[in-house]
Amino acid sequence: MKRLVVLLILLFSMSFVLAEANLTSREIAGNCLNESYLVLDQIASYNLSLIRFNDTLIQAQDLYDAQVIIEGRKGKPNYDLVVSYCDQIKKLKQDAITAIDLYKVFLDFYNSTIEASMDSSSIDAIIAQIDAEISGERYDNVPRLIDQGYAEISRVKSEQTALVLAYRATTRGVGSFIKENWIMLVSLVAIILAFYLFYRTKISLWMLQRELKSLLLRKDTLKGLMSSTQKDYFQYGKIPETTYRMRIKNFGELVRDIDRQIPLLQKEIAKYSFEKKEYDKLKQSDREMARLGRSS
Repeated sequence: MKRLVVLLILLFSMSFVLAEANLTSREIAGNCLNESYLVLDQIASYNLSLIRFNDTLIQAQDLYDAQVIIEGRKGKPNYDLVVSYCDQIKKLKQDAITAIDLYKVFLDFYNSTIEASMDSSSIDAIIAQIDAEISGERYDNVPRLIDQGYAEISRVKSEQTALVLAYRATTRGVGSFIKENWIMLVSLVAIILAFYLFYRTKISLWMLQRELKSLLLRKDTLKGLMSSTQKDYFQYGKIPETTYRMRIKNFGELVRDIDRQIPLLQKEIAKYSFEKKEYDKLKQSDREMARLGRSS
């Protein structure tokens, strides 16, 4: 029975190889272009930049069109160059997915390891570099930076252990300091709390407006991709019907998901905007009562 299964697998593999061998170089180039368009759909679902992908794909498509013209004029086309661009797109996709997966694991480790009391500024700087590399589509640099991040987390954790030991040795001195300066410390805490209460509505409103703006920008981008796909199918005939339907379906689902989120954000923004407007009308003497949720 096992031999039969192995034999069937070998026959299937041989038939697949023979089918590939029977394809013309033009058909192989056309297939790789279609696969590259699907890669763009996959990368778009990760909410990553598509600039390098689009630039490479445009070069591949232009080169393919040029070879078709040469072939139509009885010349000698070279579709291998088209395939090389497709290979670049595949590698870029693999680098992107690998970078994102490694980054997610790293961030989970960072959040579970680094405590609020630790000085994580050096790690945050590395994270900022990683974000910049991802935004610039330089995914091959991300693994190296993640390795640096793990090393930096180990260093910060070691320093924190030393600080804890030093803290325990100086606990009595700190206790004396608090006893001698408790009035100043209480005043400082009160100032910080008042500052937070005064600006929390503005901060919440700003964060919601920023999130809404990001959703609207993403929606416009998806609509642009849908329009480009429709032109490629109906006007230029560059893509097959199956690819067209798959792209439109994926983009449509993403747009509908955004449309479900937008009203919820708008409702929250309207609530905070109303609270801020009413709060600003209060006299200074009544604002503290408003913060505490009391009526005047």
